[in-house]
Amino acid sequence: MSQQQQQQQQSQPEKSPFRSYTKEELYNLLTKLELPVKAKTTKKAMVEIIDDFVEKNPEQLNIIEKLLQADDDEEEEEEEDDDDDAIVEVVNIDGEEEVEEEGDDDDEEEEEEEEEEEGDDDEEEEEDADEDDDDKDYEAPPPLNLKEWVVDPIIAQSETVIEKFYEFTDNVGITYLNQSEKLRDQLSSIVTLNYLQIIIEFLIFIYTFIQLVPLNENNLIHQIFHDNIPYLSTITWPSLEISSIFQYKSIITFIIWSITSIIIPSIISYFINFTSRVIEIEDDEYLFRIYSFDPFIFALSKILTFYFINNQFPLIEFATYECFISGIFNKILLNIGLYQSFATNNLGTLPYVLGGVNVLIALYAQFEEY
Repeated sequence: MSQQQQQQQQSQPEKSPFRSYTKEELYNLLTKLELPVKAKTTKKAMVEIIDDFVEKNPEQLNIIEKLLQADDDEEEEEEEDDDDDAIVEVVNIDGEEEVEEEGDDDDEEEEEEEEEEEGDDDEEEEEDADEDDDDKDYEAPPPLNLKEWVVDPIIAQSETVIEKFYEFTDNVGITYLNQSEKLRDQLSSIVTLNYLQIIIEFLIFIYTFIQLVPLNENNLIHQIFHDNIPYLSTITWPSLEISSIFQYKSIITFIIWSITSIIIPSIISYFINFTSRVIEIEDDEYLFRIYSFDPFIFALSKILTFYFINNQFPLIEFATYECFISGIFNKILLNIGLYQSFATNNLGTLPYVLGGVNVLIALYAQFEEY
């Protein structure tokens, strides 16, 4: 080989080992190495970037080869999966021999070397053309997939919110129907009306003995707090004064109201009960009571008890005998007189009206079939 040919070979750049890979493989490699690359970057430029990286970081060459080998293994596995049903037979044809002719003249060797160099140049041109074709055919993924990272999560989240909203409205609707049905059943019962009358009378009692007063005049706050906190002596915010409910008059009034409005009617309606029904099951008859306390008798006895205390009880005179029993009797009359003033001045005719309505409704309810 002549000295001129050796100089030409030395002047030619070494062929990069990465030129044999496709543009897609090089793009994936650059992405994994976190090197700057764009979708429009040509294969030749990618090869130059990798060569520069290897030249600056030769210790990374093994890692790059492993990454490329891993990509090749994945592609081979995919090809094997696609070609499971295909059978390829490879037949090796023997007997073909390549004949190489050797020349003795130095001129013939020089011509062959020149032809080889020209062939290498042609191969490089063909590879460049193939790279250009790969650049045209290869479609790199977008740098940011908006549909995957933005649109799809928004759609999924909105569907979840809408589904939860529908579940909430369904639960609210079902709860409203159930509660309204329960309220209807309870208000359609005469027992509930008797309870309502008792609650109304109790609220009147609370309203009578508990008043709204300015905070600086509230007896519930001890004087020691007024002396140590000057602000309490001047503040006039409305507050509930419940100290009067613990006085003797209010306690006696509540006890007698409980006896005459709850205990006595309950005892009478328990023993005088007309809510019994006879049920026939096959050939047997069973007697049972709808209510433990007859609501009709309860309302009627409540009216009669209230009438007796307000109209007939004042006719009873105090006992004049000087004995222990007479003292107890007179004390009871005095206490009932305290309740009578509350019943006359505060309750008024309300027990008559509510009791009469409950009696009529109880009579109507007696014809209800069970």
